Amino acid sequence: MLTMILAESELEVMPRELVNHPAIISFARERRKKPEFILLDSNYHHRAMTELSEGRRRGRPDIVHLFLLTALESIVNKQGQLRIIIHTRHDEVIYVNPETRIMRNYDRFVGLIEQLFDKKIVRSEEQILLELKQKVPLNKIVDELGVEKAIAFLEEGNAVKLNNYFKDLKKHKKKDIVCIIGGFPSGKFNCAIESIADDIVSIYPEMLVAWTVASEILVNYENTFFVKI
Repeated sequence: MLTMILAESELEVMPRELVNHPAIISFARERRKKPEFILLDSNYHHRAMTELSEGRRRGRPDIVHLFLLTALESIVNKQGQLRIIIHTRHDEVIYVNPETRIMRNYDRFVGLIEQLFDKKIVRSEEQILLELKQKVPLNKIVDELGVEKAIAFLEEGNAVKLNNYFKDLKKHKKKDIVCIIGGFPSGKFNCAIESIADDIVSIYPEMLVAWTVASEILVNYENTFFVKI
């Protein structure tokens, strides 16, 4: 089983310090929602975010959207061998049902996540698709998974060829792994990632976007661990 965690994702409802900003009030009025129930999004709120701590890093639902589209449509997921977890900067955790089908339209996706932050659960007629839990730090998520290997992906990590790295894991009979990918646009993890992950690796000498890292992980995991017919 492969678990992918998009960690410290910049996914949050409007911070309290911005709900009374004129630009946010105007945007919320256009959407017919209260400011505190809309997602922070740098695409629309960048002027207000200049007053926000770490404003250049925050407000990136688009990263989560593209990551989920990549992961949920993967062969690994279709084969029932993938768990997907979204962890946010505020230690909220979203557990994603592998049968969830995320809409490709970004605005509809934003509406779905706003619903999730409000109701804590998104259901279909048959099952829970998304569930949000509060105040679960990244180290606790990884500990509770009880996997054989926890791997964090960072530009500054130890350089590896991912296919060879996974082959070595297979050689040592370690298939149940968690891969931790940063859900922020640039910079480093705010948590002590070196105390959470067994290995910190780099698969390319330059920064890669989260969904590219996810794609590389998924393809190499499939090629290494799946029996080919």
